[in-house]
This record gives sequence, C-alpha cells and structure tokens, in this order.
Amino acid sequence: MKKQLMIAALAALFSLPLQAADPAPLSQGEVRKVDAAAQKITLRHGPIASIGMPPMTMVFEVEPGSLLEGVEAGDKVRFQARQEGNRYIVTELQVVEQ
Repeated sequence: MKKQLMIAALAALFSLPLQAADPAPLSQGEVRKVDAAAQKITLRHGPIASIGMPPMTMVFEVEPGSLLEGVEAGDKVRFQARQEGNRYIVTELQVVEQ
C-alpha cells in the first residue's frame, strides 16, 4: 500500500507544470557602436541585474544577430544579457521610442 501511495504521489508531482523563475528586469543603455558583421554591440549601460554587473560601457556579443537589425549608434535601448564564462551576450534588445 505504501509503495502504491508513493508511486501515486510521485506521478502527481511530475505531472505538475514547471513554473519558470521570474526573468530579471530589462537593463537600460545607449548604443555606442553596432558591428552587425561580427554580431557585436557596444553599450553604455546601467546595472545589469541578470549578471550582477555595475554600470559601464562595454562590447557584447548578440544572439541572434538579427536583434541588431535597425539598431543604430545613439539609440536608447532596453536589453537582457547573460554571461557564459568570459562572454557577455545580449539575448533580448528593444529600441526605446523617444
């Protein structure tokens, strides 16, 4: 009986939908340079909560590169970034309409 109860409890547990963690808020920045060929962007940005980075200006890789379409130096943007080792990658990029 205990074995059947345990199996039923595990089945119920694994049938529950997984809830994603709340995504980190988008960071704000200003585009300094776009290098579409290299899929890189230089941003002067505020704090980036998702990777614990303070404000600075730096170069990010961009994945997918299509995020750079229509983005120009001087644009104000909101973005999401992740860190993979010593690589910093923008994964979401939105131009802020002014």
